[in-house]
Amino acid sequence: MSATATLPTFDWCVGEIAAAERGDGWLASCVEADRYLLLASEFVGAVAARLSAISTGSRVEVCAGRGKLAAALARYGIEVIAIDVDPPAGCGVLRVSAEDALQRWHPRVVLGCFVPSDARVDEVVLACPSVRHYLVLGARVGGELGSARLWRAPGWTRRPLAEISRWMLTRHDVWTGQAGCPIVQHGEAWCFSRSDNAGSVDMVGMRSG
Repeated sequence: MSATATLPTFDWCVGEIAAAERGDGWLASCVEADRYLLLASEFVGAVAARLSAISTGSRVEVCAGRGKLAAALARYGIEVIAIDVDPPAGCGVLRVSAEDALQRWHPRVVLGCFVPSDARVDEVVLACPSVRHYLVLGARVGGELGSARLWRAPGWTRRPLAEISRWMLTRHDVWTGQAGCPIVQHGEAWCFSRSDNAGSVDMVGMRSG
C-alpha cells in the first residue's frame, strides 16, 4: 500500500472543515480534539520531500505532541525523532526537553509544528551548533508567526516554503463555502537555515502578511 493511500486527501480534509463549520465551528472542533493541523497526503508528502532534500542526517521534531506528524512522515520513509516535554501516555513520543534532545542526537534538521512562542524552544534550536535547518510550521495569530527570536536571530536566513504552505490546513483556517475559494488559509511553512548555507533567501522582517 502506498503512503498516500493511508492519508486523507487535501480535498477530503477541506470537506471536514466544511462539515464542522455547519455545526459548532471548525476551531471549536479542533480545540475539543486538541488538533492544530490536518495531515493531508499532499501536505505530508511536501514536508517529506523538503526534509529529504535538505539533509539525510538525524532529524528531531520538537513539541511533537502525540507524534502524528512524525508517524505520517515515516510512511514516506522519513525518520524523525519525536520529542515533547509532556507527551500523552502511549503515543510513542519521547519525554525529553528540546535542549536535552539536541544535545543527545545532534540533529542537522529540526522540525517544529506550532511550537509555543513562549516556551523558548526556538531559542534553544537556533543556538544548537549542529542544527543547519529549522523547518517551522505554524499560523499567524495577531499577525505574528512564532516567537520574535525566529525573526531576529543573527546568522540565519529565512525562506517561505510555498510548496508546503499551499497544502497546510490548520485550526485557524476559515471555510468560506465558495467553490473557487473554499477556505481562507493561515498556515505557513518556513525553512530557517544558517546563513553559510548557499541558496537561502534572507527574509528577515517578514512577520506580517
